[in-house]
Parts: sequence; C-alpha cells; structure tokens
Amino acid sequence: MMNNESYRLHWSAILISFFTSLKHLIVPILFGLIFGTTRDTTLFGSIYFYIILFLMFFSLVHSILYWFTFRYEWVEGELRVKEGVFVKKRRYIRLERVQSVDLTSGLIQRLFGLISVKIETAGGGNEPEVHLIAISKEEGIKTRNFLLQKDSVPQSNNIPVEDEVHGELDVEKPIQWVLSKKELVIASMTSSGIGIVLSAVIALFPQIEQFFSITIFDEFIEYFTGTSYVVVLFYSFFIIAIAWIISIVITVFKYGNFSVEKVGNELTITRGLLERRQLTLQTDRVTAVRIVRNIFRQPFGYSAVYVESKGGGTNEEQRSTVLFPLIRHQDINKALEVFIQEYKISEELVRAPKRAWIRFQFRMLLLPVLIFGAIAYFFPAVVYFAGIFIFLSFIGFLQYRDAAIGTKENQVTLSYRVLSKNIVLIKKNKVQSGELVSSPIQRYRSLTTIQLSVLSSLFGKTFSVVDLDHKTGLAMLSWLSHSKKE
Repeated sequence: MMNNESYRLHWSAILISFFTSLKHLIVPILFGLIFGTTRDTTLFGSIYFYIILFLMFFSLVHSILYWFTFRYEWVEGELRVKEGVFVKKRRYIRLERVQSVDLTSGLIQRLFGLISVKIETAGGGNEPEVHLIAISKEEGIKTRNFLLQKDSVPQSNNIPVEDEVHGELDVEKPIQWVLSKKELVIASMTSSGIGIVLSAVIALFPQIEQFFSITIFDEFIEYFTGTSYVVVLFYSFFIIAIAWIISIVITVFKYGNFSVEKVGNELTITRGLLERRQLTLQTDRVTAVRIVRNIFRQPFGYSAVYVESKGGGTNEEQRSTVLFPLIRHQDINKALEVFIQEYKISEELVRAPKRAWIRFQFRMLLLPVLIFGAIAYFFPAVVYFAGIFIFLSFIGFLQYRDAAIGTKENQVTLSYRVLSKNIVLIKKNKVQSGELVSSPIQRYRSLTTIQLSVLSSLFGKTFSVVDLDHKTGLAMLSWLSHSKKE
C-alpha cells in the first residue's frame, strides 16, 4: 500500500479547518454578547463585532495556509507528516507507537465523500498526534488497517460507507452491541450534560431582551403571578426546561447510531448522527473500566460505562472512551465479560467508617452556607431557595455511603461519588502508582485518602476515594506491594 509519494489533503480541508476554528470564537462572541451590549448598543454596533470579524478573517487565511503546507507520506512503514504555518513541524510515527485510530465523517466530509483520521500514539498528549482531516474513504480505511497492522486490501467503490467503516473484511465474525432507539431516548433524557448547558443558558438568558420584547413577557408574568417568589420560580423552571431540551438534542446527535463491535482483541466503536465517528482500540491497552451512575439514571437502574486506555479518549469525556452510553446495572458484568474480559464489578467492598460521615457533610455544606448567608444579607428573597441545603445534605450522605474500596484476586474496585456515582475497576498489573494522602484532621480521625493512578493519555489519570479508614489504606498498599514482589 505505502510508498514514498507525498500526499496533500483534499481542498475541503480549508473549510473544515475554518469551521473548526470558529468553535474557538464562541467564547469571545458570548463575551461580547453579554458584556458588550446594552439596551442602546447591540453586538453589531460595538467594537467586539469588528474584532470578531478580524478573527474570522485571520482564521480563514490560516486555514488556507494550513492546507497548502500540510503534507504526509509513507516511508518504510513509517508515517511522516510535514505541517505548520508559522512554526514548521515534522512528525515521524512508527507502527508500534500507535495506540488507537479514530475515523470520523462530519457534514463537510460526507458532502465530498471523505473521512477524517485521528491517530493517537503513546505520549501523544491531549490532542491527536496526527489528524488527517480530509482524505478519501479508501485511503482512510487503508491507513487505519496499516497502522493497526492489518492487511491492507483495496476497497471497492460500490461498498457502502457503513460497510467500509465497520471493516467487514475481517474473517472473524464480529460480536456487536447496539444502542437501541428506546435506549437513545432514555440516555438523552437522563444525560448529566444538562449542567453544562444550564450554565450557558443562564449566562445568555438575561440578554434575551436584545432580541425580543420584554414588556409583553413581563405583563404576562404579572397577570398570572401575584408574588415575587413565584416569578423567580417560574424563571428558574423555564431556564431549566430550555437547558434540558438542548441537552437532549446534543445527546441524540452525539450517540445516535451507536454500536460496539469486537473482533479478536480489537474494539470498534461507532457513533454520531451529524458527525459519524469510529474509534478502533485494542482491549489489551485498556487500563481501567469506569461505571458512571448519575443521579438521573441510577433510580431507573441505568449506567454508562467508560474505558481508560493508552490513547483513544476525548476531551469532552475527560480523556475517556465511552463503551456503553446506557446499559442496565444488572447487564454490566455480562457485557464486560464479552467485550473486555476479566473485568467484573465486585460487591465485596470496605466502606468509609461511621466517623467519616460528619466530614462528608461538612465539605458539602460549609462553603454553600457561607455564600448563601452573604447573598441573603443583601437579597433577602433568596431565602426561598434555602431548601437546597436539604438536597446538598442528601448528596453528602450519598458520598459517604458510596465511598469504598475492595481488592479481590487481581482487581481493585474503587467506589466514590461527586454527584454521579463512579465505580472504577483496575487490574493489579495496570496500577502505575498507589498512595495514601492524609491531612492533619484526617490523621486525628485515623482516616486517609486512597489514590490510584493508571496510564491514560500523556498525563495518566488518578482516581481517589476520600476518608476511608487508615488501616484499609495500608491493606491496599500491602496488596499492591505484594503483587510487585511476585
């Protein structure tokens, strides 16, 4: 397949690079919208508008130069990339360094019959080592197969995209898990992404008066409400409803057409409605499995499952890779046995002692109480929201109840909660380091924080369980040390 010929990306890479760079302009646009406008001055009449236009023009010029200077070639089984507009870079990628290959097909790529290839390597950091943002489907499939040390077989032009992406050239019959439409609806309605969306909606909502007549809206509210706290509640529920709807739409586009295929020790994860993404990684490079049960899904018996691996994670998923976006609690062990063998949720855990309960409550309530008291002093109407402390106290209790650790055979299980409950499964030989951290107050109470680190991208990932009994921590370290002696 590979020769010494130099290749250039498809010219549509200019458009893709430009629209990608526009994502980074969202922050200055929101800044100008929120702080650069008043009742008499809109965004288009302020200096921020001209600054944004200049940034957009600069991004377009940079995208053109990026396409013009980008070259890649194959030399003796090695991928060599030349790129850089102002700073020239040369990258040499050998097969043994490749950790995962991510194929995506966004709107622009699909319009021109192209795909994007992201190549993750050991020590590649938080960004892909190489990103070929616009190449032909045939070249993309060949590149993936070659980097993952498969046979490079030319693809026929009459094979559908789905068949190409799923790699039906493999002789071994794949094992497949598919997210059904019903499960997609449940996943979107119970997604924890509403928190991020809610923050954005709260920031933008006060600026609605720039686009709509607020007088009519105010009269409508005054007609149906008689007291100020009802208005506050109405606004609150209205904002939450908007954030919830936006979160549903985002999740549907993100996890639509989701499937997992396993062939041998290779997992192929495909997802996306607008942007079709396919990630291929090997099970022997998985360093941990993380089960997440958020407060919306847990009561209904659902979880999400992520894997930590040497490459393949995304920033939007905290450098993790989603394996099952929605799955029933009781089906997790069975699914793990099929797709990632040897990992299993253990119920034999040592939980935080009773004396740690007050520390969980203290951490959860102290700062909110101080802030709430200061605000209430100047704005007495906020006392109507004092009931939030009942919710915070309940979360503190859940954090105390879910803090636990267990070691069984060659696996350690960590359980902890912030808002969502996390269960982390790590094989003994995948633990890079383990340590106990104890503050003066923890030492007085004979408590400790257990921290375990695994390889995941350049910086790795550390999981912590706070306020466990100090003897439990020592037993865990002894378990790890015993494995090293063996």
